[in-house]
Amino acid sequence: MAHTVSTWRLFRPLGLVVAVFAVLISGLPASAQGRGPASVFVADVGKQDFAMRIEALGTLKANERVDLTLTVADRVTALYFDDGERVVAGKTLLSLAQREQVALVEAAEANSDEARRQYQRAIQLAEQDAIAQTSLDAARRDLDNANAQLRAVQVRQKDRVLVAPFDGMLGFRMVSVGSYVRPGDVVATLVDDSQMKLDFLVPSTFLRSLKAGVGVTASTDDLPGMDFSGTIDSVDNSIDPVTRSVRVRAILPNPDKTLKAGMFMRVTISADARTALSIPEGAIQPLGPDNFVLVAISDGDKEIARQRKVEIGLRQGGNVEVLSGLDEGERIITEGAIRVREGSEIIVRDRSAILPGASGNGAAANAH
Repeated sequence: MAHTVSTWRLFRPLGLVVAVFAVLISGLPASAQGRGPASVFVADVGKQDFAMRIEALGTLKANERVDLTLTVADRVTALYFDDGERVVAGKTLLSLAQREQVALVEAAEANSDEARRQYQRAIQLAEQDAIAQTSLDAARRDLDNANAQLRAVQVRQKDRVLVAPFDGMLGFRMVSVGSYVRPGDVVATLVDDSQMKLDFLVPSTFLRSLKAGVGVTASTDDLPGMDFSGTIDSVDNSIDPVTRSVRVRAILPNPDKTLKAGMFMRVTISADARTALSIPEGAIQPLGPDNFVLVAISDGDKEIARQRKVEIGLRQGGNVEVLSGLDEGERIITEGAIRVREGSEIIVRDRSAILPGASGNGAAANAH
């Protein structure tokens, strides 16, 4: 019993002090009790460019590529190009033996000239009624046949000369002077690399965003630090039933001829580009399936926090696209919202107060 009484005597003064302190605290104003207006930072609702980013992997192809071949068989008599040379459309690259074909062309030209003279003579005789109309028709037919024969041998002569079908860069030469080539033998490869085709696969869920003209950016480990811009040219007309993806082709300009066919590229597509309302991502307060923000509203000489339901879209660069619920120029609370409730008073602080050097300036001012 003596121990119990001693303990009571020990704690009785302490309880009295706590009670007195509670009474004193209850008499202080709310701000002194730590329940005053919360200090917050705000940001204005602005506008920002948003775009859906789709990433994929693809392989480069030349804009045009052709294996240069001949349609006739004979011996190569002349070559007019070197490995890796750039050529223009129509440039002569190779010729086969021509002696026999030249003779055939000369003979066909002689036959054509003779048929033309016979036809002109027949016209003069017909005008004098010296020959029948059938003879004039026969002379005309002979002239047409001679001209057709001449065109045929001229075409066969052209087939013995290989020319570049378009501007581009040649690959390795596969024949030499004196080589005997057959129809279909590859002489060289010609590629048009003025622009490149980039083929890649995209999940079919993005199909509605894939349209001709949509911008793409590509990069490759073969050329570190370089980005290449282009546009989507076409989208395949079917979806792969196994991968559920669609093949897309983009065109990349290649004025410096830096890009090469076969390069492995990383592709980023900027689809559905638009300008929309934007707020910092940290201002969003998710609650179940909905999203809310706290808006700072001026009410006379006070600042009041109002909760606002918003519909958000894309997240990009630390900001969120606002589809509805806010207007441009409104102020939303970005920091300090944890102590703020709907309708509570707030104190909007200037962010410059927390910038480096701000505290030192404030101390100097106070000292002054």
